[in-house]
Amino acid sequence: MRDACLHGAIAGYPATLAEVRSSTSAIRVYVVADLERLVDRAALLRGDAEPPYWAYLWTGSRCLAEYVARWVDLRGQRVLDIGCGLGLAGLVAAQRGGDVVFVDGALPALSFVRASLHLNGLAAVTVCADYRRLAADARFDCILAAEVAYEPETYDHLAATLARHLAPGGTAFIADGFRTDTRALYCALAAHGLTTRSLELRAAEEGRPARIRLTEAKPRQSAQDAS
Repeated sequence: MRDACLHGAIAGYPATLAEVRSSTSAIRVYVVADLERLVDRAALLRGDAEPPYWAYLWTGSRCLAEYVARWVDLRGQRVLDIGCGLGLAGLVAAQRGGDVVFVDGALPALSFVRASLHLNGLAAVTVCADYRRLAADARFDCILAAEVAYEPETYDHLAATLARHLAPGGTAFIADGFRTDTRALYCALAAHGLTTRSLELRAAEEGRPARIRLTEAKPRQSAQDAS
Protein backbone atom coordinates (compact mmCIF):
# COMPACT_ATOMS: atom_id res chain seq x y z
CA MET A 1 0.00 0.00 0.00
CA ARG A 2 1.34 3.42 -0.95
CA ASP A 3 0.05 6.60 0.65
CA ALA A 4 -0.05 10.03 -0.94
CA CYS A 5 -0.71 13.23 0.99
CA LEU A 6 -4.05 14.86 0.27
CA HIS A 7 -5.31 18.00 1.96
CA GLY A 8 -9.05 17.86 2.45
CA ALA A 9 -11.86 16.37 4.45
CA ILE A 10 -14.64 13.84 3.89
CA ALA A 11 -17.65 13.87 6.23
CA GLY A 12 -15.67 16.09 8.59
CA TYR A 13 -12.68 13.73 8.78
CA PRO A 14 -9.24 14.59 7.39
CA ALA A 15 -8.67 12.39 4.36
CA THR A 16 -5.62 11.05 2.60
CA LEU A 17 -5.31 8.84 -0.43
CA ALA A 18 -3.93 5.30 -0.37
CA GLU A 19 -3.10 3.24 -3.41
CA VAL A 20 -3.63 -0.43 -2.65
CA ARG A 21 -1.88 -2.78 -5.03
CA SER A 22 -2.60 -6.45 -5.54
CA SER A 23 -0.73 -8.90 -7.72
CA THR A 24 -3.18 -8.17 -10.55
CA SER A 25 -4.40 -4.59 -10.12
CA ALA A 26 -4.33 -1.39 -8.12
CA ILE A 27 -7.09 0.77 -6.66
CA ARG A 28 -7.10 4.13 -4.91
CA VAL A 29 -8.93 4.41 -1.61
CA TYR A 30 -9.63 7.42 0.57
CA VAL A 31 -8.68 6.75 4.20
CA VAL A 32 -8.79 8.78 7.39
CA ALA A 33 -5.58 10.75 7.90
CA ASP A 34 -3.87 10.80 11.31
CA LEU A 35 -6.39 8.35 12.71
CA GLU A 36 -4.44 7.76 15.91
CA ARG A 37 -4.63 11.47 16.69
CA LEU A 38 -8.40 11.45 16.29
CA VAL A 39 -9.03 8.56 18.68
CA ASP A 40 -9.66 9.60 22.30
CA ARG A 41 -7.88 6.72 24.02
CA ALA A 42 -8.85 7.88 27.50
CA ALA A 43 -12.53 7.91 26.53
CA LEU A 44 -12.19 4.43 25.03
CA LEU A 45 -10.63 3.10 28.22
CA ARG A 46 -13.42 4.65 30.30
CA GLY A 47 -16.03 3.11 28.04
CA ASP A 48 -17.36 6.55 27.11
CA ALA A 49 -16.72 6.14 23.39
CA GLU A 50 -16.80 3.48 20.70
CA PRO A 51 -13.73 2.91 18.53
CA PRO A 52 -14.30 4.15 14.97
CA TYR A 53 -13.96 0.63 13.57
CA TRP A 54 -15.12 1.80 10.15
CA ALA A 55 -12.14 4.11 9.79
CA TYR A 56 -9.40 1.46 9.87
CA LEU A 57 -8.12 -0.17 6.71
CA TRP A 58 -8.14 -3.61 8.30
CA THR A 59 -5.64 -6.28 7.33
CA GLY A 60 -8.51 -8.68 6.70
CA SER A 61 -10.01 -6.24 4.23
CA ARG A 62 -6.73 -6.03 2.34
CA CYS A 63 -6.41 -9.82 2.24
CA LEU A 64 -10.00 -10.25 1.07
CA ALA A 65 -9.53 -7.60 -1.62
CA GLU A 66 -6.41 -9.40 -2.86
CA TYR A 67 -8.26 -12.72 -2.94
CA VAL A 68 -11.19 -11.24 -4.85
CA ALA A 69 -8.86 -9.58 -7.34
CA ARG A 70 -6.98 -12.81 -8.03
CA TRP A 71 -9.50 -15.60 -7.78
CA VAL A 72 -13.15 -14.47 -7.94
CA ASP A 73 -14.99 -13.78 -11.20
CA LEU A 74 -17.63 -11.18 -10.33
CA ARG A 75 -18.62 -9.96 -13.78
CA GLY A 76 -22.35 -9.34 -13.70
CA GLN A 77 -22.66 -10.70 -10.18
CA ARG A 78 -24.71 -9.09 -7.42
CA VAL A 79 -22.33 -8.33 -4.54
CA LEU A 80 -23.04 -7.20 -0.96
CA ASP A 81 -20.26 -5.72 1.19
CA ILE A 82 -21.54 -5.76 4.79
CA GLY A 83 -19.99 -3.64 7.52
CA CYS A 84 -17.99 -2.25 4.64
CA GLY A 85 -16.08 0.47 6.48
CA LEU A 86 -13.78 2.12 3.94
CA GLY A 87 -15.01 -0.42 1.41
CA LEU A 88 -11.75 -1.78 0.01
CA ALA A 89 -13.02 -5.30 -0.75
CA GLY A 90 -16.22 -3.97 -2.31
CA LEU A 91 -14.31 -1.42 -4.38
CA VAL A 92 -12.19 -4.21 -5.84
CA ALA A 93 -15.36 -6.21 -6.48
CA ALA A 94 -16.81 -3.25 -8.39
CA GLN A 95 -13.56 -2.88 -10.29
CA ARG A 96 -13.86 -6.55 -11.23
CA GLY A 97 -17.31 -6.02 -12.73
CA GLY A 98 -19.56 -6.74 -9.76
CA ASP A 99 -22.83 -4.91 -9.12
CA VAL A 100 -22.02 -3.90 -5.55
CA VAL A 101 -24.11 -2.71 -2.62
CA PHE A 102 -22.10 -1.28 0.29
CA VAL A 103 -23.75 -1.43 3.72
CA ASP A 104 -22.50 0.16 6.92
CA GLY A 105 -24.12 1.67 9.99
CA ALA A 106 -21.70 4.63 10.01
CA LEU A 107 -22.61 7.44 7.61
CA PRO A 108 -19.03 8.76 7.39
CA ALA A 109 -17.85 5.36 6.14
CA LEU A 110 -20.22 5.56 3.19
CA SER A 111 -19.06 9.09 2.40
CA PHE A 112 -15.51 7.74 2.10
CA VAL A 113 -16.75 4.86 -0.07
CA ARG A 114 -18.61 7.21 -2.43
CA ALA A 115 -15.52 9.41 -2.76
CA SER A 116 -13.39 6.37 -3.59
CA LEU A 117 -15.95 5.12 -6.11
CA HIS A 118 -15.95 8.48 -7.88
CA LEU A 119 -12.15 8.64 -7.86
CA ASN A 120 -11.87 5.24 -9.54
CA GLY A 121 -14.67 5.87 -12.04
CA LEU A 122 -16.89 3.20 -10.47
CA ALA A 123 -20.61 3.11 -9.67
CA ALA A 124 -22.35 1.29 -6.81
CA VAL A 125 -25.11 1.65 -4.23
CA THR A 126 -24.40 2.68 -0.64
CA VAL A 127 -26.85 1.97 2.18
CA CYS A 128 -26.63 3.18 5.77
CA ALA A 129 -28.16 0.34 7.76
CA ASP A 130 -27.59 -2.44 10.23
CA TYR A 131 -26.74 -5.41 8.03
CA ARG A 132 -29.06 -7.56 10.17
CA ARG A 133 -32.05 -5.53 9.01
CA LEU A 134 -31.79 -5.57 5.24
CA ALA A 135 -34.84 -6.19 3.07
CA ALA A 136 -35.81 -9.81 3.59
CA ASP A 137 -36.05 -10.54 -0.14
CA ALA A 138 -32.62 -9.14 -1.06
CA ARG A 139 -30.39 -11.84 -2.58
CA PHE A 140 -26.77 -11.67 -3.67
CA ASP A 141 -24.44 -13.93 -5.58
CA CYS A 142 -21.51 -12.88 -3.40
CA ILE A 143 -21.34 -11.42 0.10
CA LEU A 144 -18.13 -9.89 1.45
CA ALA A 145 -17.57 -9.67 5.21
CA ALA A 146 -14.13 -8.32 6.11
CA GLU A 147 -13.36 -8.28 9.83
CA VAL A 148 -16.95 -7.84 10.99
CA ALA A 149 -16.77 -10.76 13.47
CA TYR A 150 -15.37 -9.23 16.64
CA GLU A 151 -18.35 -9.27 19.04
CA PRO A 152 -19.41 -12.83 20.02
CA GLU A 153 -23.01 -11.81 20.62
CA THR A 154 -23.33 -10.93 16.90
CA TYR A 155 -22.01 -14.21 15.46
CA ASP A 156 -25.40 -15.87 15.13
CA HIS A 157 -26.83 -12.71 13.54
CA LEU A 158 -23.96 -12.64 11.05
CA ALA A 159 -24.45 -16.28 10.10
CA ALA A 160 -28.21 -15.77 9.75
CA THR A 161 -27.64 -12.73 7.53
CA LEU A 162 -25.34 -14.65 5.20
CA ALA A 163 -27.76 -17.58 4.98
CA ARG A 164 -30.76 -15.31 4.38
CA HIS A 165 -29.26 -13.09 1.70
CA LEU A 166 -27.17 -15.53 -0.33
CA ALA A 167 -28.78 -16.43 -3.63
CA PRO A 168 -28.92 -20.13 -4.55
CA GLY A 169 -25.40 -21.12 -5.53
CA GLY A 170 -24.01 -17.93 -3.98
CA THR A 171 -20.83 -17.60 -1.91
CA ALA A 172 -19.89 -15.52 1.11
CA PHE A 173 -16.28 -14.65 1.87
CA ILE A 174 -15.44 -13.94 5.51
CA ALA A 175 -12.08 -12.47 6.53
CA ASP A 176 -11.36 -13.17 10.22
CA GLY A 177 -8.46 -11.32 11.84
CA PHE A 178 -8.44 -13.45 15.03
CA ARG A 179 -9.08 -10.33 17.11
CA THR A 180 -11.32 -12.33 19.44
CA ASP A 181 -12.34 -15.97 19.84
CA THR A 182 -14.41 -16.66 16.72
CA ARG A 183 -14.86 -20.42 17.04
CA ALA A 184 -18.56 -19.97 17.78
CA LEU A 185 -18.99 -18.15 14.46
CA TYR A 186 -18.17 -21.27 12.47
CA CYS A 187 -20.60 -23.31 14.56
CA ALA A 188 -23.26 -20.68 13.82
CA LEU A 189 -22.56 -20.84 10.09
CA ALA A 190 -23.12 -24.60 10.13
CA ALA A 191 -26.26 -24.22 12.23
CA HIS A 192 -27.70 -21.88 9.59
CA GLY A 193 -27.12 -24.38 6.80
CA LEU A 194 -23.86 -23.08 5.39
CA THR A 195 -20.92 -25.27 4.43
CA THR A 196 -17.48 -23.74 4.85
CA ARG A 197 -13.91 -24.18 3.83
CA SER A 198 -11.09 -22.00 5.10
CA LEU A 199 -7.52 -21.12 4.40
CA GLU A 200 -5.11 -19.25 6.62
CA LEU A 201 -3.13 -16.37 5.21
CA ARG A 202 -0.03 -14.66 6.53
CA ALA A 203 0.14 -10.89 6.35
CA ALA A 204 1.99 -7.93 7.80
CA GLU A 205 0.18 -5.53 10.14
CA GLU A 206 1.99 -2.42 11.32
CA GLY A 207 5.29 -4.16 10.72
CA ARG A 208 4.35 -7.31 12.61
CA PRO A 209 3.24 -10.72 11.34
CA ALA A 210 -0.51 -11.32 11.37
CA ARG A 211 -2.84 -14.21 10.55
CA ILE A 212 -6.06 -13.93 8.58
CA ARG A 213 -8.52 -16.78 8.17
CA LEU A 214 -10.40 -16.50 4.88
CA THR A 215 -13.55 -18.60 4.84
CA GLU A 216 -15.79 -19.43 1.90
CA ALA A 217 -19.39 -20.17 2.96
CA LYS A 218 -22.08 -21.63 0.70
CA PRO A 219 -25.68 -22.75 1.27
CA ARG A 220 -25.76 -26.45 1.98
CA GLN A 221 -27.13 -28.36 -1.00
CA SER A 222 -30.17 -30.40 -0.10
CA ALA A 223 -30.72 -33.93 -1.37
CA GLN A 224 -33.57 -32.61 -3.56
CA ASP A 225 -31.32 -29.95 -5.08
CA ALA A 226 -28.61 -32.48 -5.80
CA SER A 227 -30.96 -34.83 -7.67
